[in-house]
Amino acid sequence: MGKLVEATHVSLGGQIDELDKWALPYLDEDHGRYSARLLDEADALLLGRVSYEGLADAYLKMAAAAPAGTPTDFIDRMNSIPKHVASRSGAATPSWNATRLDGDVVAAVKTLKADGASLLKYGTGELDAPLFEHGLIDELHLSLTPVAAGHGERLFEHLTGAPRLELQEVTKFDSGVVLLVYTPR
Repeated sequence: MGKLVEATHVSLGGQIDELDKWALPYLDEDHGRYSARLLDEADALLLGRVSYEGLADAYLKMAAAAPAGTPTDFIDRMNSIPKHVASRSGAATPSWNATRLDGDVVAAVKTLKADGASLLKYGTGELDAPLFEHGLIDELHLSLTPVAAGHGERLFEHLTGAPRLELQEVTKFDSGVVLLVYTPR
C-alpha cells in the first residue's frame, strides 16, 4: 500500500499563498535537503490545479534559466517526476509530465495508493477536504515559517470537518523554520 504525504509552508499568521513574498528567504540548505529527500522518496506528485499551474510555470522557467554547470538536481526531479492533477474545471490535459485525474478524485487516489504509489502533495487547498474526509493523507508536513504574514489564503480554510492529528516529529532549521510532521489520529 502506498502513502500520501502532504507538504506545505505556512506563516505564523496561517497564510499559505504568495510564498514568494514571505517564505523564500527562509529556505536554507537544511530545508533544501529535507525537501529533496521528500521528493526523492515520492513516485509521483498529486497536485490541485492551482498548485500544478504555479509549480509548472516556476520549474520550467528555473530549468530554462539555470546557468550552465549549476546543480539542478531538484529542478530536474521536479520536472521529470510524474504528476497527477485534480481539477474540477475539466481543463485541457496538462503537460509537464502530468495526467489529469478525471472523475472521482478520491477513487483515483485510493487506486494509486492501492497500486503502491508513494505520492507527494504540495500545498493545501480545496483538494484537502475530500482527502482528509476519506482518510487518504498519511502524513502532513507543515513548514512553519517565522513570518507574521496575516493575509491571503489560510491553512485548511476549505475543510468542513476537523481532522484529528497527532504530532510525530519536530525539526528546527537554522533559518527558524520549524517542521511539524503530523499523522491522522
